Amino acid sequence: MGEAIVFTSGKGGVGKTTVISNIGVGLSRLDKKVIMLDTDMGLRNLDLVMGIEDRVNYNLLDVLDNKCRLKQAIIKNRKYPNLYVIPAALRIDSLRSYESRFKILVEELKRSFDYCLIDGPAGIDSGFWFSIAPADRVIIVTTPHISAIHDAKRCVGILDSMHFTDISVIVNAYDERMVKRHQMLSTADISDILSTKVIGTIPLDKNVIICQNKGVPICEIRTKSRPVFTMISQQINISKDQLAEVGQ
Repeated sequence: MGEAIVFTSGKGGVGKTTVISNIGVGLSRLDKKVIMLDTDMGLRNLDLVMGIEDRVNYNLLDVLDNKCRLKQAIIKNRKYPNLYVIPAALRIDSLRSYESRFKILVEELKRSFDYCLIDGPAGIDSGFWFSIAPADRVIIVTTPHISAIHDAKRCVGILDSMHFTDISVIVNAYDERMVKRHQMLSTADISDILSTKVIGTIPLDKNVIICQNKGVPICEIRTKSRPVFTMISQQINISKDQLAEVGQ
């Protein structure tokens, strides 16, 4: 049985889509079958970052509305045979009414995929509740900026109240030199503020912009971010295997 992991943040612009796309690639390279679901309705960036926007015919809401078959909405990545995407819709509906159908869909996908990675929207409105509805695990993506940490803490509080037991944090756009100069919060500071474990710290990297403009994951080029994404993917996979052993 697969696992559903939602990537959320509270604040926009922290790099959730970059993070999820590269972790998806990393897990697929570990010979895991991965599907990524974009729930950022009205914007839809995951297919753009993955360079597959010209192959989108149907979207997640089309599936939930029974306007297409599931396999018609799933886009297989040509570079990574184990990696698939279901894009978001360009329209914005009242997503709370779709939550039960989304849970059923993800449960179905978990029977065929090792990982269902859900790219959540910014904010804590209906899109937030929709995206976390089927999640087994939550990864909060933040940057070391005070506003992003504040919004991440709000997300942690909500998730704690919903009794999520597996919440972790990835810190994006981290500058070690600024931390040493006491100009940026450290990983330890962020972990203390959020009372949550940090499973990865992604360095500030201009190559992210270059890769996004080309529609390729940053894991495809030689950069300081690539080994970090590889490590995070391995850590996510190891923790899933450990949970499976405990459950046996």
